Amino acid sequence: MATVTRKTNVSCSLDEAWEILSAFGEISGWATNVSHSCLLSHQQEGEGACRRIQTGNTSVTEHVTKWENSRYLAYEIRGLPPVFKNVTNSWTLEPSEAGVQLSLTVEIIPIRRPATPIAGIASLIFGRINSGMLKDLKNFLEITEPLKKFERQISLLHLRIDEMESRHE
Repeated sequence: MATVTRKTNVSCSLDEAWEILSAFGEISGWATNVSHSCLLSHQQEGEGACRRIQTGNTSVTEHVTKWENSRYLAYEIRGLPPVFKNVTNSWTLEPSEAGVQLSLTVEIIPIRRPATPIAGIASLIFGRINSGMLKDLKNFLEITEPLKKFERQISLLHLRIDEMESRHE
């Protein structure tokens, strides 16, 4: 088994981070390496939820195996080469001084012992991909989401100003 964990601190609350991660079918909205994503199951959250993601010309399915609200999300990645028995990504959210610490761990179990070195190399590649996903989520939570909220507030102010002006005409 090969395992690689990457971590980052994000200036947001656990609930804000969980809100984005738990929108399981919406990963393409914040992960730059995912060009398309959609739910394949009627279940939108919790164990048993399933999504399809596409990165370039490659697509895989991801099946939730563990779900603890605001704390932990793990999913098995299927559709990879048959040299792997199991590939799992696990997100852990913990309070930190900065707000929340996000951890993303990939665990790769090879199908047979001779494939162990391949699993080790694959875990390093997945580790690099996961570092990018953590960076993307951090940017989304710290920059994109606050900017969207600010834009919505400006829009509401414009509406209120328009209403006030129309009353005085």
